[in-house]
Amino acid sequence: MLALLSGCGLFSEKKTPPSPLPELQASLNVAAAWRLSIGSLRETFLQPALVENALYAASAGGAVLRIDPATGSQIWRTEVDAKISAGVGTDGFTVAVATPRGEVIALDADGRIRWRAQASSDVISPPLVGRGLVLVRSTDHQLSAFDADSGKRRWMFSRQLPPLTLRASTEMAFAGDNVLVGFPGGRLVAVALSNGAARWEAAVSEPKGTTEVERLADVLGPVVVADGQVCAASFQGRVMCASATTGSLSWAREMSAGGGVARDARAVYVVDSSSQLQALAVGGGASIWRNDQLKHRQLTTPLALPGAVLAGDLEGYVHFLSLAEGRLLARLRVDSSAIVARPMEFNGSAIVLTSDGTLALLTPQR
Repeated sequence: MLALLSGCGLFSEKKTPPSPLPELQASLNVAAAWRLSIGSLRETFLQPALVENALYAASAGGAVLRIDPATGSQIWRTEVDAKISAGVGTDGFTVAVATPRGEVIALDADGRIRWRAQASSDVISPPLVGRGLVLVRSTDHQLSAFDADSGKRRWMFSRQLPPLTLRASTEMAFAGDNVLVGFPGGRLVAVALSNGAARWEAAVSEPKGTTEVERLADVLGPVVVADGQVCAASFQGRVMCASATTGSLSWAREMSAGGGVARDARAVYVVDSSSQLQALAVGGGASIWRNDQLKHRQLTTPLALPGAVLAGDLEGYVHFLSLAEGRLLARLRVDSSAIVARPMEFNGSAIVLTSDGTLALLTPQR
């Protein structure tokens, strides 16, 4: 049984009105270098993908695009003759999306459809492409590995699940010769790319409570791998960092996450389920700062740029905060619909996407 998420919001945020925009004396100038309409996302979780100087995006209506991230100009656009519910995944050679019926569609670097394959159920999380594989996690939480050239299924991985899970987009990450996958019940599993065997399993959190709703503890959003460490967060659970090689815990903090984590060399940034943005020390998880001025605004997974950390909200605003103390520096409205994708960095700027399909590059200038 699936509990539905509305955009980036969780149960309480459907009933609690968003905080009004706080007064702001901007100390950072932010401008949109370009905007491009790619087509509505229609309540899907369509995460763009950035590989070097190529940006890939998809619309719910069935369009896959390659865009020049420096100028916003469209390089190619392909219609895949199907609705798209998940994407985009790419390594620059293979571009993959998936459909509400569980069809996986792979294109080549020039936008030509290379193959179609079938996952075990519908897909809402972006495929992970690389190491010669297209890895797809379906809503029944089965992980399928397809050959990137032919579409032939190499292996499948599944594990026992709790009776109640969140219907939420969860991104995977490569770590050496493993793929790291977050599962319901607060589990993070390293799966061998060669054969789909589980190498290790770590507890992001342990389910608590007496009812199935109280025991929801799904890993949310992206898991981040950097400097030999993997960091992840779970709903009604914890934020944790562990060894990316063995899964041994480095540190953990109790927190109900509203999305995935971001990090830089100094801090791990996380949004909790009430949309408070927090910075925790990479070394031990100690609190550096917490900003509660954007509560219930359904913030996205944050992004740390060299000069600021940012997150988008349900009304199309992108908020920029100081890395050192979490003070609000600037905000810019992309359009009137929610920022739904995880912001991505390009040359010190941020690529964001709204539910109405406005893709934009936001450039901060001091």
